[in-house]
Amino acid sequence: MLKGKKVLLLNPPAGDEMVIKDQYCSFTSKGNYYWIPIDLLILSGDLSRNFTIEVIDAIVEPLGEDELVCRIKTFSPDHIVILSSLLTHKIDREFIAKLKERGLTFKTTFLGDIFYFKSEVMINYDEVDSIVYEYPAPELSDYILAGQAKENMVFKDEFGEIVTTQKRGGRYVSYSTPRHELFPLRKYSVPFMIGDVVSSILTNFGCTYTCNYCPASSVEYRQRTTEEFEEELSYLKSIGVSNLWIRDFTFGLDPKATNTILEIIKRYNISWFGLTRAERINDRFLIKLRESGCYLLMIGVDTVKDSSIGSLKRKQRTDVLRGNINKVAEYKILVLVHLILGIPGETIIDMVRSIHFCASTKASFISINFFSKRSGSSYFDNESINFTNRKTLDSLYFENGDKGSCLLVFLNLYALFIFYLRPLRILRILSNVKTRRLLVNILKTGFLHILKLVRINRKISQ
Repeated sequence: MLKGKKVLLLNPPAGDEMVIKDQYCSFTSKGNYYWIPIDLLILSGDLSRNFTIEVIDAIVEPLGEDELVCRIKTFSPDHIVILSSLLTHKIDREFIAKLKERGLTFKTTFLGDIFYFKSEVMINYDEVDSIVYEYPAPELSDYILAGQAKENMVFKDEFGEIVTTQKRGGRYVSYSTPRHELFPLRKYSVPFMIGDVVSSILTNFGCTYTCNYCPASSVEYRQRTTEEFEEELSYLKSIGVSNLWIRDFTFGLDPKATNTILEIIKRYNISWFGLTRAERINDRFLIKLRESGCYLLMIGVDTVKDSSIGSLKRKQRTDVLRGNINKVAEYKILVLVHLILGIPGETIIDMVRSIHFCASTKASFISINFFSKRSGSSYFDNESINFTNRKTLDSLYFENGDKGSCLLVFLNLYALFIFYLRPLRILRILSNVKTRRLLVNILKTGFLHILKLVRINRKISQ
């Protein structure tokens, strides 16, 4: 096929902050890490079959505005696919407007959390010609070629009328092998990478759980075929990538497919990490995880207050959480637990109890976020689309007044010290860390995160 049209996959700059905005979530990086944006990554496979494509990730490269504009002008795209978000859509749209003011002519497709969950609002902006709902989107090629799509998009037709198509259904999600090599792989970093390069891959899409504060609960679950997964894994090995983050919202939702996937990974000698639920864990699963090269599991705790668990529709039991977190550690797999501070209705005592629960487990690491009104959650409101203070919607910060914010930052620091200042935990980490690179990443991320929290607290206190 003659690839006449040129398509740019663009992750625009986000000002001074490193805003992570893929997988229907957007938040500020706690340290200096930034991983490959899987939305654009997955689109790259199907688009490269039909068009000449280029990838620019202006956050990790990073590029000044003039240099970025020059690079885009040199490529001269017919179409730009923009990864945007609740936190950045205003500056992203302003940047697109600047490109057009400088004489570039192109059509746009936006994707990201706020564009998926509030497409009926976002399509009305002048800079937005179309929106793709799900980022596995083979139909995007049809739209770029002919200005039409049958599903999974909302777009403006040739007369400027808005056309809304249905969201995709079905049991499986399918897409061509992504073009990992087009992305600046060596510029991406994740705290738990064990080598110089790490990339991302999916085994499923969406989630079956109902946590009403999490955007994933609003994304319909579908499994990826094991054949497509193995094809991508083989390709990754061929380009020298052997460290992977399986970016499923929840790994292991389909037991039969999961067993096959773990056998495939084992054959390719991959080292990997991912996120699952404590309820999915049993001895048989853990044996297969360890044999497949899994060295770290992320597990959500979030809160142990019973009334919060109910109001958040999280559906978890603290005894299962504790038992299965400890069980993972017994299989010499590192565990990272997630905790949320500032959940509506929780008191200081409630949060301290959750902190001490996490510290009492055999988890090796803890990741702490402040509760935020994420788009796609039950807590989001339309007024937040055009917010004036980004920090009210960012899980690195908190929306309360000065005293409330200062208190939560203090609780965050308290949690880090309570959790990590335990000799047995330090010994467990040191005995299970696979490479020097992993140890350095962990220490560096922890230091930068604490430094950022101290700076935030100083600003709040002023």
